Order: sequence, then C-alpha cells, then structure tokens
Amino acid sequence: FWGFSACSSALPDGRSGHNSVAIGQHTPYSTGSRRSNRLGQAPPVLFLSKHQPFAEGPKRRCYVHPDDPDLCVKVPSGQGAGHKQLAEQQLELEDHALLQQRNFPALLERIPRFEGTVATDLGQGIVSQLFHDADGSISRNLGELISEQGLTPDLAKAVDDLKQWLRDQRLLTRDTGPHNVVAIRLAKGEWKLVIIEGLVNRKFGWLTRSLRWFADYMLGRELRKFDRRVQALLDAASD
Repeated sequence: FWGFSACSSALPDGRSGHNSVAIGQHTPYSTGSRRSNRLGQAPPVLFLSKHQPFAEGPKRRCYVHPDDPDLCVKVPSGQGAGHKQLAEQQLELEDHALLQQRNFPALLERIPRFEGTVATDLGQGIVSQLFHDADGSISRNLGELISEQGLTPDLAKAVDDLKQWLRDQRLLTRDTGPHNVVAIRLAKGEWKLVIIEGLVNRKFGWLTRSLRWFADYMLGRELRKFDRRVQALLDAASD
C-alpha cells in the first residue's frame, strides 16, 4: 500500500524516502525524449504562449497540447515562476513515479495517463491525458458543476462510485477536493469522475504501508473531508 493543486479553476469564459523526478529531467516516457534525435540534440521547445489555457489555478496553467488534442500540458503560472509553482510541478512528477511503482492497471481507470515532460516557452511542462465529454468538449471539474447545478442524482451516483473505487484501490490521495476531480459526461445522465491533482499522500506513509487499519482510517478521514467540501459548495450555491 502506498500512502497517497493547479488546473482546477475555470477561466472567465467558462472555460498539487520517495523517488524524486527532477523538473527538467525526462522520464522514460518523456514527450521530449521521444522527439530528440540520434545526435543527442535537445528536443524542440513547445510554444504555448500564443495559445489560451483552458484552465488556470494559482500555481499552474493547463493548455491543450498543440500537436495532440487528447493531451494536456501543465506549466507553472505567471512570469518567472516562483518556488510554490515549481514545487507543485515537482510533486506531480513524484506522484506519477510512485504510481508507476505500484503498477496496478486499475489505477489508470481514474488517474490521467502520464506522458512525461516537455520543454515549453513557459517553462517545463508536464504532459498527461486530457479528458473529454461525449460531445468532445473538455471535461470540467466537479466543483464547478456542483456550484452551477447542485449535486444531481446522476452526479451523486458518480461520487459514490469514485469513493468506492478509492476504497477498493486503497488509494490515499493528497487532496481529493471537488476542484481536483474532473467529471466526464459519458452520456445523458451518466458521469465518470477522475482525479487529476494531489494524487499521492505521503504523510504517515510508512504507517499506512505497514498498518492496514491505519490506512483505512486515513482514507475514511479523507473521504469525510471530501463530503464536507461538497456540502460547503452546496451551501454556498443555496445562499
């Protein structure tokens, strides 16, 4: 058992002993390393500044990959990214390294597929799977949907499914808040929730790995916190 923010805020138009992967260091799955040539030349820089991010948080911006609409590129927010922005990038790289060590295919059912890193004109970018609704639009985060339409029966069922999946996988995340969960609309009245941020909680890691009851306790506490945050959104929407 492994004890387990970013692109969660919509833009005005509607539209966070482990194995460290340093920012700028390509993983075996790195987008950049696939593009380097046999002479060892640096991979080309991906130019994002001429594009609009589809989502932005206080620490990172999210762009559709210019060469692949099914991929997202996360870069630090703002000019001359500071420590917090770079630290968030580093945490996600370490999260993916830990998840790869678990090597459980079922984890990829509700975790974005990691495609490595790439150099961009806005800093080091993390490339991962981008989720779309059935109509092709980019899926939105659960917090936005709850604030706009409440917790409909269909969304409530999707929340229950996600919580059960977390229990089945015994996956303790760092921050499974509604803003870190994306709701994919598969069809009318059918949703699937996936976790896009705060994938791994390292706090008390050795205890959660050694003591199953403690891992279950921590997971239960995290899910109760999730419920409180959902309720806070519902309360705010009703005011």
